Amino acid sequence: METENKINLYKKIITNTPIDEITIIWSDNPFKIEEIILSNPQKTSNEIANDKYPNAKLKKVPKKLKRIIKELNKYFNEKDAHFSLDYLNLDKLTDFQRKVLIAEFNTKKGTVNSYGQLAKSINNPKAYRAVGSALSKNPFPIIIPCHRTVKSDRTIGGFGGIKSGLESKKTLLELEGIMVEGRKVLSNSPVVGLNKSKQKKITSYS
Repeated sequence: METENKINLYKKIITNTPIDEITIIWSDNPFKIEEIILSNPQKTSNEIANDKYPNAKLKKVPKKLKRIIKELNKYFNEKDAHFSLDYLNLDKLTDFQRKVLIAEFNTKKGTVNSYGQLAKSINNPKAYRAVGSALSKNPFPIIIPCHRTVKSDRTIGGFGGIKSGLESKKTLLELEGIMVEGRKVLSNSPVVGLNKSKQKKITSYS
């Protein structure tokens, strides 16, 4: 009988971000991010991580993760950050989720798109509800910027995080220069902002 390989999981807690505490769950051999967990009104990200990944341990942060944290800090400080899909564990996704999240990864900073337009971008225009469901289960928020997708009437919709996600989503959009009043995008940025070129990939973590 073949024994299933166990993955060792670790966690890194990042405090004092504009959207409260964040916990990164990662594995090694090879290094992959398994999930980025945001805090919510009921629990901190670390409490959620402890419930979902009780065996995840604190460990000295490897160079690859240090580089990712550096890029996240740049992002939170409204500087250009360069993220990559290469260090995300996309194998845990369904084919449909992968298509949606890769399309979302390719959206341009400072723009927003609608669920319907994102569905069209993956050649499945009737699947806008399924697109919304896939985004709601995004394991890699911020790096895969699901906060950039809003409803067709420009109301910002839902998002994981503090205050039921609305404040988190608004904060992330505003960090990118999108004007939001209440629950609605007011910026002149086009509703659809799918970027033809991918975000610049990190190829060296040294």
